[in-house]
Amino acid sequence: MLVIWTGLALLALGGVIFLASRVWSLRGQSGTVLAAPGRTEPFNGSALIVGTYNIHRARGTDGRRDLRRIARIIRGCDIVALQEVEGPRLGSSHNQAWHLGRWLRLAAHFAPSRKLFFFPHRGNALLCRFPVSHWQRLALFPSTGRAHRNLTVYQVDLAGSPVHILNTHLSKPAEGASPFEAVMSVFGQYPRAILLGDFNASMDHPTMRHWLPSDTVDALADAGFDPRRVDMILIRGLSVDEAWSSPIGPSDHPFFAVRLRLK
Repeated sequence: MLVIWTGLALLALGGVIFLASRVWSLRGQSGTVLAAPGRTEPFNGSALIVGTYNIHRARGTDGRRDLRRIARIIRGCDIVALQEVEGPRLGSSHNQAWHLGRWLRLAAHFAPSRKLFFFPHRGNALLCRFPVSHWQRLALFPSTGRAHRNLTVYQVDLAGSPVHILNTHLSKPAEGASPFEAVMSVFGQYPRAILLGDFNASMDHPTMRHWLPSDTVDALADAGFDPRRVDMILIRGLSVDEAWSSPIGPSDHPFFAVRLRLK
């Protein structure tokens, strides 16, 4: 009898370990405030600096993990969308976005796309200087393997008018065009919007050209960047003053930023 109970206990333990070690997608979620370490302030100008950065979990091309290097690159942004952000690690209850928000005194929101060992594991994030009145995280399907994806939409009130900030990290189009369609459908709903992220596709890819709203402006198009880039800042209802970037090093992706003006 003892042998049977021991076997059942070991079987149950093995099942728990198996389920915990699986990477699971997360359902959609929404909220009205950002639970964040930094302060926000009302927008009272006519232009703002917006950036996008796949931080590769802060692991640089030299193999070192250094989140402080990421903070130095994005310092000065009013809004910055981050991809490949790591959740809480053993010994720390805070995700990487929370630490960046604390150092840079910006509101931070972590939007995990998957969980591991029943905890938020990895996803996207937004750092923002201005108050966010509403946010919504949408799961994207289909998911392939461990690469669960999502789209997060934030409403920011700028000069009395709502601007929607969208952040995503998509799989390659060959793995499914449905996520591209879903993201562009949401983007097209808002007359004044900024879509940021890693699309794993360049602007001339047929899937991108097919689903982009017709009035979309590639804010990085005239800055002379590599046309094969996959990191995007796409806008509707705003105009571009200038664009710049920082090369790979702190991450395996460049950092891109633009100064946008409200029309």
